[in-house]
Amino acid sequence: MKLVRALPTAALALALGLSAAAPAAAAGPVAPKVTAPRTSPTPGFAGEGTSSACYTNPYSGAGAGWIGLGDVTLSAKVGSPSATQFQTTFQLWDTAYGGKRTDFATGWSGSEARTTVSRDLLKDGGQYAWRARATDGKLTGAYSAWCYFRVDHTQPTAEVSTDATPKMQGVEATFTLKGTDTGSEIACARWQTTPIFGVGWKCSDEAVDSHVVRLTDGAADIKLKPATWGSQYVYLQTMDNAGNLGEANLSYYAQSSTAPAAFGDIDADGKPDVLVPDAAGNLRKPGSNPLDTASARAAAAPGGSGSWAGVQYTHRGSLGGRPVDDLLGHAPGAAHLYFFRNDGGGLFTEQGATTVRKPNTCVNAAFEPIVCADHGLGADWSKVTRIAAFGSPSGDSPVGASLPRTSVLFVENGRLWLVQRGSVNNLEAEAVLLSGNDTRWAGYELLTPGRAQGTDFPTLWARSTADGTIRALTMGGTPELPDFSAFADPSAGPVLTTLAPAGHPRVGSDGDLTGDGLPDLWSADASGKVTVFPGTGTAAPHPTVTGFGPAV
Repeated sequence: MKLVRALPTAALALALGLSAAAPAAAAGPVAPKVTAPRTSPTPGFAGEGTSSACYTNPYSGAGAGWIGLGDVTLSAKVGSPSATQFQTTFQLWDTAYGGKRTDFATGWSGSEARTTVSRDLLKDGGQYAWRARATDGKLTGAYSAWCYFRVDHTQPTAEVSTDATPKMQGVEATFTLKGTDTGSEIACARWQTTPIFGVGWKCSDEAVDSHVVRLTDGAADIKLKPATWGSQYVYLQTMDNAGNLGEANLSYYAQSSTAPAAFGDIDADGKPDVLVPDAAGNLRKPGSNPLDTASARAAAAPGGSGSWAGVQYTHRGSLGGRPVDDLLGHAPGAAHLYFFRNDGGGLFTEQGATTVRKPNTCVNAAFEPIVCADHGLGADWSKVTRIAAFGSPSGDSPVGASLPRTSVLFVENGRLWLVQRGSVNNLEAEAVLLSGNDTRWAGYELLTPGRAQGTDFPTLWARSTADGTIRALTMGGTPELPDFSAFADPSAGPVLTTLAPAGHPRVGSDGDLTGDGLPDLWSADASGKVTVFPGTGTAAPHPTVTGFGPAV
């Protein structure tokens, strides 16, 4: 038997005319690499809203971004396939002619390296660059690219001024805001009438807030209605492109308003105002600047929905004796009714709301005691479906320069109740049942136009949610002994007009909106656009509305 010797693989390959592959070389160690360099705070241009963690070309566009007053942190990621611990050296370069380079060595760390440069090492107005490299103890990697930034340590100037014209509550006045900056240049300004500025406001906020303005040639004029009489302030912050802030304020005196007090007025100009939800859920006057502070912010709406669109709200007179309306709000089904105090200039949610007491004693329209529970009045507001600030059941005429106390109408379990103002910012403990012990009012909305039936008593308009008919209900009697018998049945009043709920989902009346002495009717769509239907009739001696004219 003949034995055959097996050839080695290499020899076999040569025999077959194939070349053998060379053995793979073992991978050698790799020097650490620095990536993702970042400067913090991020250099940028506050006026443009642009920034970059690493400006690599100081000659491109507007140049390297600015950093304001404060220390600067330099950081980067470090990596290598052959090591996990590194020592990193950051090199800072003052790019001015003859500027020195300073090294900042870190301790040993993992993939994240950082160092902090004290503001005292940075010159105001200077431009700096930095780079970094790392070592694993055996090999040292190459430097990263230079990152540039500029330094502005000087706050911008700020100034508020106004002319010598006497200022008056509720009357628009002009104030001038000024600011300059010789370093990174002025970017924008923010003004307000309260002393504490929010942290983190930006120049780009001008798109949503009229209090943020640009200064043209270092100045801007603003219009402001003093909310109350007495000493007032305008507070100003200016911002430069490095984000530094300058501050100033102006104190001035506002005379008390000479406009006659009027039910429905929220901003002391003597004229009734309409409030409707805008598309974002805020309560605003129709036609007001959408960038201005809302009369009632959406986030403050009762019930936590973030919108006033589904909230029962009303304003007509004050529960605190003020010459402007306060606001009441109730989320359907909620246990609480909330009181929102007017700041004097028509803002209701710049301070917290308070709860309003629920009456716990009851009388009928003849002021005879009745048992609340037997007549549908609960211990809280959860069964209330309508609320309306009514005015004074003793008559709406001013007493001297002041308005009489307002009252509140509400529908609960289909019954109509009246409760008058009690202690400051609250209601009385006693409620008056104006309707019968039935549910006739369950299908009606409450509109409170004020005097509209030829007497000094306020009128109630009731709109049917079924067919949109609007009927007038009139008080009688005397201021000492008012007669509410007409309020027993909402379907019994004369029809003034019809606004079908499908085409007019939100209607109301706040008094005379057109200046002819007659209360008017308004309708609002979902976006907050308001259509006014002028009241027709006679204005003297007290307004009598018999119908409504074409929409305006």
